[in-house]
Amino acid sequence: MLTASAYNEATKFTYEFRESRLKKCCKIVESLPVGRLLDIGCSTGDWALHWQDKGWQSSGVDIDREHAQLARSRGIDAKYCDLNHDQLPFEKQSFDLIFAGEVIEHLIDTDGFISELYRCLRRGGHVLITTPNLASFENRLRILLGLYPVWVNYNLSGSGHVRAYTPRVLRKQLREHGFEIVIQKGNWVPFIPQRFLTDIDLPALAITGDLLPNLAMDIIMLARRD
Repeated sequence: MLTASAYNEATKFTYEFRESRLKKCCKIVESLPVGRLLDIGCSTGDWALHWQDKGWQSSGVDIDREHAQLARSRGIDAKYCDLNHDQLPFEKQSFDLIFAGEVIEHLIDTDGFISELYRCLRRGGHVLITTPNLASFENRLRILLGLYPVWVNYNLSGSGHVRAYTPRVLRKQLREHGFEIVIQKGNWVPFIPQRFLTDIDLPALAITGDLLPNLAMDIIMLARRD
């Protein structure tokens, strides 16, 4: 029987820096004091290496052993970790910033995951989370028409997402674990279905995510540990 962990491990993930999601995350990270960074789902280390070159001390975890090894070969302190079973392999209060881009939707115990983020962050540290928005403009329209929402799966196929978030629910859950919400943004609003047009095709779409973040395809949220 295929498990969420096995599916996640078999799915290859890489960073696409042309996405407005990552461009906006870059601006957020640039606004923070340089310190120690943990990249959750670090893949081959592109994101961690980008910030290491800018003065951050970067570490990473990934469920893909091959990708974690490649990240280590590039100078990143990368470790294997299956977040559906394992704690983060770091001491408490180890990091100033934890980045979890497109991760939480793949996890079964999201409360346990957020507790681990809190444990590993220093007081005053930040977590930057991105995740697909169940309540995006496209999904609202699809549900109105009786269609299944995009980036949501009823079984382990496609994107393999086992959790779905709206901005309000993500804010609520982070606050329940002691985080203060600092920034909420959206990447871009899919007025035209994303299979026809994306923010990579038309970068100017990024402004729609700033104007109407609750309708954006993806949630971008920065929270601070008390």
